[in-house]
Amino acid sequence: MMKKRLAFVLAVCLAGSLMGCGNSGNGGGGQSEGESSGEKKVISFYSWSENSEQDFDKAIIAQYEKEHSDVDVEEVFVPYSEYLSKMNTMAAADSMPDVFKLPEGNVLEWGSKNAVLDLAPLYEKEGINPEDTTLSSTIFKTGDSIWGVGCNVATIALYYNKDLLSEAGIEFPSTDANDPWSWDEFVENARKLTKDSSGKTPDEEGFDADNVSVYGTMMPTDWNVFIPLLYTNGAGIANEDGTELEINSEKGLEVIQAIADLAAVDQCAPSVAMAKGAFADKTTMLMNGQVAMLIDGSWSLGNYSNESFDVGVAQIPAFDHPANMSWGAGICMSTKDAENEEAFDFFRYYTDFNNAIKAANENGVALGGLPHTLDVFDGGENEKAWMSTYTNVDETANCEAFKNILQQEDTRVGENVTLKNFPVIVDNTIIPLLDNVWLGEQTAQEALQGVDVSSDLQGVWN
Repeated sequence: MMKKRLAFVLAVCLAGSLMGCGNSGNGGGGQSEGESSGEKKVISFYSWSENSEQDFDKAIIAQYEKEHSDVDVEEVFVPYSEYLSKMNTMAAADSMPDVFKLPEGNVLEWGSKNAVLDLAPLYEKEGINPEDTTLSSTIFKTGDSIWGVGCNVATIALYYNKDLLSEAGIEFPSTDANDPWSWDEFVENARKLTKDSSGKTPDEEGFDADNVSVYGTMMPTDWNVFIPLLYTNGAGIANEDGTELEINSEKGLEVIQAIADLAAVDQCAPSVAMAKGAFADKTTMLMNGQVAMLIDGSWSLGNYSNESFDVGVAQIPAFDHPANMSWGAGICMSTKDAENEEAFDFFRYYTDFNNAIKAANENGVALGGLPHTLDVFDGGENEKAWMSTYTNVDETANCEAFKNILQQEDTRVGENVTLKNFPVIVDNTIIPLLDNVWLGEQTAQEALQGVDVSSDLQGVWN
């Protein structure tokens, strides 16, 4: 499951502790010349993965070592809440690991301070253009420099309970990402799917909103879910160059208010309090038939598949036009590894999703995300191999839906990657204000019209 981003570290900390990393020597992580006592080349790898994600990391590392008997990859897993602090400590001590994950919102910041290795010369030496092989939204690039590449990709989708839609006589949404439901169609269908204890819908007289047995949907209140909905209405958190707030524009307010209205006006979604309480496990609620549709992350597909639940997947509903966002954690290298061919070879192996598919199939472990390597979408053997990793349910149609979402022309890299000061603007300012909207205590306009984050808007990484 894709993790949410870690909190930002202050630029002062980065500037002071990270700028000291040079470009000489082989190998990071404190290994002397990168050699082990057995004369194997040692590559250090750091990640925050746990549970099934950690099982996958171990599987692909073991696979690499099997194919490269002269290399020993020493993996270290640091708890997510401690990870960025650990990386800063290692940077200050000039002992960064050779290959390591960074949260998506930190890669370009660290790259701007030369705290991670510019990979462009290494790719050029190998005659590889990453943009020919990898989804652009998972290449962390400013100018001609490449600071990291993803190992998979995440996006947002509409999940639905097929049985509930069929019972209500609702045609399944198309897997064509260019032809999603409109927001109005989504709300109309959510109201048809909402039933009180006597089987009445909000459109029927006598509907009891206090005794609902099935909700049509849930309010998409997390920032990684409502941001792509903003994109479908030609808005975002900020404008394209990151200099003006856009969520409080007319188009932005329309989206935020429409989300709040799902519970307060349309009566087809549980309240925020219920969503954090009895309906907190939303995927289980959908599988149990207590919720019919969810706008959620691509990482949830594995949850449904592991439970042998035949869920439906489609592009998110659109206010004005089809759009979405995609992103992924960055895989980076130490600035000390500019000449470390073995470390770059492991880096390329780990960031090739075809190797992830092989590890998943041979070891029976779940994939951590969607393919970001373009030749997986070959319509042939590579694509079949990806689909075959889902062993409990035939996910062919859902994989096709996600493929279409990722390749839709208005699916863009999220502002969680590109917008400077994203957590300060969103986590510290916008989210607390939106809590009043989700609770129905203020309208979107009342909550957001006077917000001033001009001092925090510092543009985008480019």
